[in-house]
Amino acid sequence: MGNPSLDEFRLWLQAEIADIEQLEQSSDRNKRLTQLEMSLQEAMAFSIAWEIRTEASVNQVVRQKPVRLISEAPTSEQNQMSTEKCASCDSIIEDDLDFCPSCGENR
Repeated sequence: MGNPSLDEFRLWLQAEIADIEQLEQSSDRNKRLTQLEMSLQEAMAFSIAWEIRTEASVNQVVRQKPVRLISEAPTSEQNQMSTEKCASCDSIIEDDLDFCPSCGENR
């Protein structure tokens, strides 16, 4: 048994919708029905878009850079930020702050 095709997925969605429609009205039923119907619409839209791209000889899949950006490790220059002590509580105040993070005293 191999990987299911998109047509098999659509048939499965249609069968699930038919099963859900037999249940009593409830918010959970309606929520699941909406999810299944939206999934079926997306599957149909994908099929149509794929056919259009195939006919137009457009590359079907283009690899994109990751959406989530992973921040880089701080550089040694960033690690050497100047600090001073708070006049009220002697806590360290980093250079980019205008107040003490411990007591709230302004510089």
